[in-house]
Amino acid sequence: MAANFTCIGLDATAPGDLDRILEAAGAGATPLGERDGITVMRWQDDGGARLVLEVDRQRRVLAVTPSFAAEAGAEVASLGHLNQQVWSADVLQGGEKVTALAADVEQSALLDPSAPRGGRAAVVAFGSQVQVLPDVQAFGSSPASLLSPDKEDHGEPPAHYVEQGWPWPPRMGPESFVSYGVFGDPAGAEAYARLNGTVLHSRTCRTALTGGTFHVARVRTVGFEADVCLAASEHPQAPAPGAVLAGVVYLVMSLEDAPAPEARAARRRWSLRR
Repeated sequence: MAANFTCIGLDATAPGDLDRILEAAGAGATPLGERDGITVMRWQDDGGARLVLEVDRQRRVLAVTPSFAAEAGAEVASLGHLNQQVWSADVLQGGEKVTALAADVEQSALLDPSAPRGGRAAVVAFGSQVQVLPDVQAFGSSPASLLSPDKEDHGEPPAHYVEQGWPWPPRMGPESFVSYGVFGDPAGAEAYARLNGTVLHSRTCRTALTGGTFHVARVRTVGFEADVCLAASEHPQAPAPGAVLAGVVYLVMSLEDAPAPEARAARRRWSLRR
């Protein structure tokens, strides 16, 4: 399972690699705003790789969020705070809710959890455990399309499946989405989701800090478009247009209408996210 850093070419395998990456990123980062003594800074290179840093008054890095310079592809509403790291949002099409997602948010340290917000947002999906199928037909016949892909024995179809002539075992569509974090206890919510989508276009990028390469595929799924970042070490070739990308991803969202820099009274986050 690829780490989020690796999905943007920032492999940190040797001792001290992560410290060197964060030091270099911090030196070239641009402040986004400050709230309750925490400054949010964003480093970005020409290939689009991003690191969002939360820094205290002593210039200590409290948290880091890998991300990517994606174009807005979702209309979100009712952004809500689930826990220290994860926010939920409704995804709209034509003003109607079509799905919901739970994601890490680049500007989260600047947000007021008591004030629901929404608008245009860019969605980045780190391909932690995904497959690339050449087309819809290949996806439909692959275990990747199964509703429960890890289940070895699906048993006999229930009677109502037989009566209705529905296929068994049940499968997901080539453009389908389930965000795990919107179900269950908010305190334990994580930003992982099951995403299946059609590749619209893709490109290969090289990260300036390390020289590492990764692929970015613009993917259409139910309700929105996302930029899926894939580690080149796991996916040697960039996905072709028309392919179906399927599997588990980690979601990071960037709000197009960022909070003002003078925002105050934020919560603190002390985790280092990778």
